Amino acid sequence: MTGPIVGPLWVAWRGQRAQAAAIAAVVMMYGVAAVVEHVEPDLSGLTEQLAGLLPGAACLVWGAPLISREFETGTHKLAWTQSLTRGRWLAAILATAATGALVAAALLAALLAWALPPTGGDPMNWPYYESHGPVPFARVLFALTLGAALGAVTRNTRITMPLSVLLVGISQLTGRALRGHLELPYWPTQWMETASYLILTLVLTGVAYLAIRRRP
Repeated sequence: MTGPIVGPLWVAWRGQRAQAAAIAAVVMMYGVAAVVEHVEPDLSGLTEQLAGLLPGAACLVWGAPLISREFETGTHKLAWTQSLTRGRWLAAILATAATGALVAAALLAALLAWALPPTGGDPMNWPYYESHGPVPFARVLFALTLGAALGAVTRNTRITMPLSVLLVGISQLTGRALRGHLELPYWPTQWMETASYLILTLVLTGVAYLAIRRRP
């Protein structure tokens, strides 16, 4: 017998298994690239160039359709008519997606820690920086929530997917540019950027909540 919390989470997980499988495939792709590099040293650099791919993938295949597809198919109405508040419904689907994205980020961080070459004394080199420390975890949460919030606002998956990926890419490039201008040490930069992503994640969660509250 499921309780008031377990039930919505279980339903959310059943509805997001395809997205979880797609993200798992992305992590497996990293694994294959890492193994290829170790077997064929001439191909070194392949994993490094893929280091920033996960947030965009999480946004595209998980965050963007998370709410917009519910609106397009009308499945949100069933949840809302079964004594489940809109806030609890949003919390369940976001918590499920966030857990999956964080697990993927953890697996990827472990994989890249093994695969990426030494920093050569420069931990601010972007492939190393964006795959170590707390930043990759905060960034994947931001990307996921950005897709979800845009989906709640536009209610259109085909609009949300390219727009959200574009914004995630712009945020990554902006972060790299700001790091170069600030010239702070590694850990202060990591914590400052992590805090920025987490604040944006909270703001975007609020945007998504307001958008679904206005949905008839």
